[in-house]
Amino acid sequence: MRANGTATADSTKDLVKEISILKAQLKKLSTSIEKDAGGAIGEIQTKSKEAIDEVIETAQAFLDDYSDSAKETTKAFMQKSAKLRDDATDTLIETVRERPIATLAAMIGIGFVAGYLCRRS
Repeated sequence: MRANGTATADSTKDLVKEISILKAQLKKLSTSIEKDAGGAIGEIQTKSKEAIDEVIETAQAFLDDYSDSAKETTKAFMQKSAKLRDDATDTLIETVRERPIATLAAMIGIGFVAGYLCRRS
């Protein structure tokens, strides 16, 4: 039985050595994976920051281009609306001067309709 016991002790020692070697290899592998993952994460962060910066620059250029266009369009609309307002005012003044009684009757009629609608609400 002693021979059998010695063989078992030797195989146990060999098994312990192999387990220790496997632990060391797993530790090296784990360290290597952490380094690779850390590098990959850093690279992903760098690329994502670059992409975000590029999108921001593109958006700013877009806004700059179209803000000038919007300002010009707004200015044109304001000029056109001022002209329409002035034309309407001139037309109203001419109508009142040419037909004062018809204008007064129209105003009284509009007043009655407005009063009737406000009273119903």
